[in-house]
Amino acid sequence: MKSIITNLRVLVISVFSMFCLGVFAIPATIGMELNKKVKKKEVPQLLNYPSAELSEYRLHGGEVVIKGHILVPEEAKGEKIPELNKLNGVIKVIMRDYIVRKEKTQLIEFNPDGTFTLNVRLPYPMFLLIHPVTMVYACPGDTLEMTLDPTKRKREEAFTWDGTGLSGEVTKLYDKIRTTYCDFPEKDNIHEKGPDSLMTWRDLQVACLDEMVRRMNTGLPELEGCSPLASDILRTYIISQHLEHICRYYMLTDMENIDRETYWQQFFSFVAPREKYLLDNPLLMIAGEEFFFNYVEYTVMRPLHGRVINYLPFDYDPKIAETIAQEKVVYSREFRRNAMNKLNDKLHISPTDFSAQVCQLRAIFSTMDWHGDNYDQAADEVAAAMSVISHPELIRRAILTYRDYVKEKEIKVDEQKPMTKGDSIFQRIIEPYKGNVLYVDFWEMSCGPCRATMLHMRDEVEANKDKPVKYLYITDDTPEHCKSFLEPNNIQGEHIHITRSEWGYLQEKFQFSGIPFVLLFDKQGKQRENVTVEQLLNE
Repeated sequence: MKSIITNLRVLVISVFSMFCLGVFAIPATIGMELNKKVKKKEVPQLLNYPSAELSEYRLHGGEVVIKGHILVPEEAKGEKIPELNKLNGVIKVIMRDYIVRKEKTQLIEFNPDGTFTLNVRLPYPMFLLIHPVTMVYACPGDTLEMTLDPTKRKREEAFTWDGTGLSGEVTKLYDKIRTTYCDFPEKDNIHEKGPDSLMTWRDLQVACLDEMVRRMNTGLPELEGCSPLASDILRTYIISQHLEHICRYYMLTDMENIDRETYWQQFFSFVAPREKYLLDNPLLMIAGEEFFFNYVEYTVMRPLHGRVINYLPFDYDPKIAETIAQEKVVYSREFRRNAMNKLNDKLHISPTDFSAQVCQLRAIFSTMDWHGDNYDQAADEVAAAMSVISHPELIRRAILTYRDYVKEKEIKVDEQKPMTKGDSIFQRIIEPYKGNVLYVDFWEMSCGPCRATMLHMRDEVEANKDKPVKYLYITDDTPEHCKSFLEPNNIQGEHIHITRSEWGYLQEKFQFSGIPFVLLFDKQGKQRENVTVEQLLNE
């Protein structure tokens, strides 16, 4: 027994001595050499991209003509088409200027013979939403033609598109490109499994993105015979959809119990090696869309939304100067530059990244209306953004949008415009409630945030039940459909159910597409902004 113990002691001492002499360092050194020999997987880059020159003038705006007709049986020609009653006010064109976060809704009104023509003003070439039909591509100077066959039951078969120039070329290929290369699983619930699972899922999605780039480099059969610029637009659209898909699930995942800063940096580490086509890509201006920039802005470009920014007065103020000297406050221009520096430091994104510049403008103009007629403060915001904007077309869009903002706010007298169908519908709705403050909420059963807002408002509605205020909940859902939510949750107020076409006319009147959409009107029936129900009651 003693000999065994003695041998063990000798063995331990020998091992300890070898460790001290560095003998065990040999395997580690070999391992390091092996690691050096393992090559990192090369990140594929898009070849022959861009294949067309994107001139400055091509980025400018103008009008596109959208026209169409309903296919009518020979025996029904010359009569008013029955389907028009169902369609008028339902099909609408939604133009989203995603650089400065402005949108405009226009309804398609069919003539008695089933034809229509609509001129749509665009700030630059872009994808338009023809709701509830599809997306189309629209380029100033072109004409798009829609044909509707009411005998077809499936929507994708009932509507066909043609057109001139870039608009016709891209639109005719759009549906095929989208379903073939951007058809991501809708019910993927990876965000519910937590950050670790999401990171593994991200690796898989990045591999899919790289494979997509390789496929594009060998040539997509759908793009054979395409003009170079049309090919560039569709290829840019494909890769933007892959990045949007990754960003969307990052945005949905609960990040409560982790170090968000570190996780964000690790999660989006894949972006920098692919930046030239994913983000720093001016083609995204005419080939991206609202949802792409929205998801990128709040995920990849997270530093742009870091904190409340203080404002500098236009005139010199000794107290402000003293505060600045003590370095206690970050002002708008410094904040914008810090955000770009952080993207560069943490994600290694270029200091002049195109998408980062777009997202800076989006952050500025999304809150522009909050300034009201305080032009100095609004100008300060735009000037701050200009300190980090270098792309000439983005500078132009910012200046034009600020000009429009000032013009709109300086209009002192309301123009006497002829009453529209939307005006008459809304007047009919609010007529029984004249003399009250009106809280008007547009909602639908399919909208989770709408239902959450109504639940949140229950206490206020109850508290004000004896005051001169009415809460109007307007929806195009049927009473039967809404009953299962309204009754069990005791949602009080005035519940107003309108037709799908009436909903469309009100969307055009108030220029909204997203819901919930809330408006406030004072006791005189004037629409008011930046006020509360309580303030209007006190007036």
